[in-house]
Formats: sequence, structure tokens, C-alpha cells
Amino acid sequence: MLSSNALIAVVDIREAVADGLEAMVDIAALVEGSGIAILALADQTAEENIAGKCYDAGATHFLDIANSQADLQQAINFAYRYVENIRGGTEAAQNFNHLLSQADERWSFSKSDASQSWVSDKLKENLGDVDFSRYPVTGIFRILSREERSRVRGAMGRLRTGAAQAAVVHLLNGDKVIHHLHVSGERIYGRLERVNPDGGGHGWAGYDLLSGLRNGSAARGWMRSRLEQGHGLGIIIFGLKNFGTINAAYGRAVGDEIMRRIGQRLMVETADHSSDEHIVARMDGQNFVVTMILDDRSANIAKKFAEYAEQLLSRNFERVSVDGRNIGLVARAGVATVRESADETLLIRRATLALAEAMTSDALPVQISGSSEKDILLEQQLESDLAHALERDEITIALQPQIKVDGGQLIGAEALARWNHPTLGFLGAATLFSVAERAGLMELLSLHIHKQAFATAAKWPDSLSFLRLSVNVTAGDLANGDFVQNMIQNITETGFSADRTTLEITESELIGNFASASTRLAELREEGLRIAIDDFGTGYSSLAYLKNLPLDYLKIDSGLTGDISGSVKDQVVVKSIIDMARSLDLAVIAEGVETEAQLETLAEQGCEYFQGFLRSGPISPEEFEIFALRSN
Repeated sequence: MLSSNALIAVVDIREAVADGLEAMVDIAALVEGSGIAILALADQTAEENIAGKCYDAGATHFLDIANSQADLQQAINFAYRYVENIRGGTEAAQNFNHLLSQADERWSFSKSDASQSWVSDKLKENLGDVDFSRYPVTGIFRILSREERSRVRGAMGRLRTGAAQAAVVHLLNGDKVIHHLHVSGERIYGRLERVNPDGGGHGWAGYDLLSGLRNGSAARGWMRSRLEQGHGLGIIIFGLKNFGTINAAYGRAVGDEIMRRIGQRLMVETADHSSDEHIVARMDGQNFVVTMILDDRSANIAKKFAEYAEQLLSRNFERVSVDGRNIGLVARAGVATVRESADETLLIRRATLALAEAMTSDALPVQISGSSEKDILLEQQLESDLAHALERDEITIALQPQIKVDGGQLIGAEALARWNHPTLGFLGAATLFSVAERAGLMELLSLHIHKQAFATAAKWPDSLSFLRLSVNVTAGDLANGDFVQNMIQNITETGFSADRTTLEITESELIGNFASASTRLAELREEGLRIAIDDFGTGYSSLAYLKNLPLDYLKIDSGLTGDISGSVKDQVVVKSIIDMARSLDLAVIAEGVETEAQLETLAEQGCEYFQGFLRSGPISPEEFEIFALRSN
């Protein structure tokens, strides 16, 4: 049970009552206080007081599976909701009062003084003629059938005898509802959630069961509806920059728990807004969204909403404690606002692009979208065009010469992809790969580029047979189980040589995928290929990669070489990298060399190879062949 990281234990005791009850006792003791649900399946006609026995054994939920109306899926959904509420933790329980909203169907009363009751306006409106002044506590039950009333009172009884949460399904004015019950201090709270589609509810399909929030589909529907009504909207998309590292360091279970905690915190933080005015959802993976109606027409509306995003970010995404571990969170947010639009997809895309900018920034955790709907439409057109571009051979290869520092001899080239768009002209690799990632074409594009690069180099004349070819490898390539096979097949089919091939991998591509990447790179190295770490010295530089990966080259990022001729600090950093690489028997290639002064400094520090505009930028295969023959 523990190793599975399951949230619900389903125990079917119909054929073995004693064994089943014993199992529930064991599981309840095992997971005490952890917020795990135990769902008992039984036949009430076959065993006297079986529901009570299951409750005593530790079951949190019970289903009479012999009943023709029994719905196992719904029972599991209720159990999930119980887990979500419990796993909100003490913080969520203490802040439960903030969840009370006149816009939702809620009620509460004091356990010691029933006259101290509260019923939301929406619940009063939906219940019609119920006189809550006369029946402050029992008013909601007076319109229920005897069977439904008994079911709700049974759940209430569990709260009075010590249970912290309860949930029961029943009919209310013909609509199926889930009645969520909760104890906090001296008060009992209730919340009705309608699940009949024709009764105005949204059913369970609109929920993310991990976080307890609405899911991306529900959020998109909410936004679409408000935009159609003419409202302006503000949207914040949150994400964790270091989520991959957290998952790798602590495991998937801890990552999931962090998602649950953040979801509960956001729910509490935004509870002052009614459900008609805002929605909080988990969009996908590690990303959350808060969307609100913004009918303020002031010029500073985007700035104000960004300030609100920063407040939510600082209160909910700084750190979290899980199983005694105090885990720091590196959170970022993208903000977009719109005064009038008919397409929620464009609004989401603008916020997503702003989040992508924030993810690459160390100084600005919240970015306001600078993209217009026109920009987004152009990007969508590019995504559509890219599939056809692969078919029409619009993706071409440019080659940047790699040269020996001492003597200036040409030793090879790095293959770089370019998109020769029929109307926009040549588009660089950054645009090409960002479009491919959004379009879901990264794997196909990478295979295409590798094969084209090897085919290009295979055409070099015999007099250039000493030249090496470097190709870039993505995180998706490394994660592909067929990566090694595909690489060898491309080299073999094009007639190029494996022992003249270098694979370049950036450090960021290895995070969270270190073990499998190391194994696959070692397999390729045994086939004669050589491996280079690209862009070393920027961002997160791990010595573990240099020590434990099968490496041959280290490439110094152009950001470090750019000021090397004038900055003593940069010279010290680059010199230390070169010395470290030498001690590990790695050759060093400097990128972005543009001046003779930079080249002279690199030579003094012992750098072996370089590439950059000092000798040549990326050029066409035909121009490279001329360049190579002249250099030979």
C-alpha cells in the first residue's frame, strides 16, 4: 500500500468478511494521519450491521455493492474528494472560514449553539420556501425524503463522533448533489456540489483529482463563457522552474504532494472571489491558472493584475514542507489581460508565452505578456506550416566552421537547422524549435535534422574526409528509447562515419534524465561517436556531469567568451573551466569568438578550438565546402 503511493484502498469483503475487516484495521493503522481513504465494498443483506463494522475497522467510505443503484466509480470519486480535503492540511482547515461565499451553496452552525447558524444567499435562493429563521439548522433537511435525510444525518453523526470530514450524495429538489461536511473548531460546515449536468453542475469530468481544483478543460470553458458575455479577463499561469529537479531528487510522490498543497493554497487564497467571478485550475503538469473577470478599463490593469500575481506567488510558491523536508520552490508566472476577445485559446497562449519568458529569467518572476493576438495568430500559422515544411524540404542545414586555436586549421563544423519559410524567409533555430515544441513535432523534426546533417556531410569530397560533424541533441532525443538505434541508422544509411561524429548536449537537457542519458551516450561512444557538453558555464553547471558522463569535449558558452578580452573576472572563470577540462582529459571549444583579442586570450589560456564570426558564421553547405577547400 505504501510503496504504491495510492490514495485509496478499496477492500471488497463480500466473500471474506473477517479477513476484510482485519485488512482494513491493518491499513488504517498503517496510514493513520496520512489522509488515505479506505473504501469498503460489502453486501448489507449478508451481514448484520456491516456498515458499522467497517466504520469501526477504519473505513472512511462504504458502498453496498449489492444495491442495484450502487455506483463504484462515484464512490471512488467521493473518496478522492475526501483525500483532497484532508490533504489540504491544517492550513486549509484553519482557513476554511475564508471559503464561505455568498455565491456558493454553503451553510454552517455552532455545535454548542444551534442559533448561531449561517446560510449563503445562493443556498437560500435555490431551496425556495424553507424558513431558515424558524429552522436554522434543520431547514435544509426538511425538503429531503426520509431516506435522503437519514443519509445526511448519518454523515453528520460521524462528524459529531470525531470524524474531520464526511461526504454524502443525495437528491435535492430532483438534482443529485454531493454534500461535503467539515468540522473546524466548534463549527460544522457544509457545502453542496451539484453533479447533474442538467441541474447546472459540471460533474466530475471538470476536476483534477490530484490537486482538487478544476482542470484545464473546465477553465477553458469558463473563460469562453465569460468572453462570449463581453467581459474582460485577466489570466495568471503559474509554474515551478525547478519542478523537474524536485521530482528527480525526491521522487514522484513528493512532486504530487507539492501539486496538492499548491492547489489547496490557491483555493484558499482566492476564496474571497465568487465562482462566477473567477476560476482556479490545474492546467497541466506543473502549471496552475487563476482567471478573473476584469471589467476595469484603466490603462494600468495589466500592471495591477501582475502585482496580484506576485502576491499569490510569494504567499503560495516559496517553500513547502513534505515528510519533514523543507523544499524551496522556484516559481514563475505569466500574466495576460484582454478587454475584448472571442477566443480563450489566444489569451491562454499569450499567458503561456509570458510564463516561458519568466522561466528563463532570474530577476523577473512575473512577466506580462507583450504578445498581441496578431502575434499569436502568426505563431499558430507557423505551427500549421511546419508540418508541411518537413514534407517540402524547407528545413535546411547551415554549417558553422570549428577551427583550431593554435594554427587556424579547420577541424569540423557544427550543423545548425534553418527554416526557409516561403513567405517569411529564413527563420533561425530558436524560432524553429519553439514552434516545433508547441506543435508536438520535436521528435519528427530532430530525426529530420540529424538525417539531413549526416547526408550533407557525407557529400564532402575525399579531401575533406578528416573533418568532424557536430549535431545537437535535445532532451526529447535522450528520452526516446530508440535514440541510439535511430542515430546509428541515420549515420549508416547516409554513408557518414560514426568516428567523425560529435553529439552536443546542453546541461539543461540532462536534468532529471541523467542516468538514462549517461547509458545511451556511453553506447554511442562505444560505436565511435564523441560527446560534447554544450553552453557550459551558463545557468546550472554540474561537475557531476563532467565526472560521470562519457565526455570528450566541453564547449564554453559565448556569454563567457564575449567579454573575455576585457574582463578580468571573465578571464578567471574561463581559465578555471579550461584547467578543469584539461584535468578531466576533455578538449575545449569556445563559442562566439568575434575578435582577435578574444582569440589571443583563449590561446594564452590553453583553449584548443573555437567557432564564431571572427572566421565565419553559419553558412550554407555549398559555402562551407568552398571555405573548407580554401582552408585546407
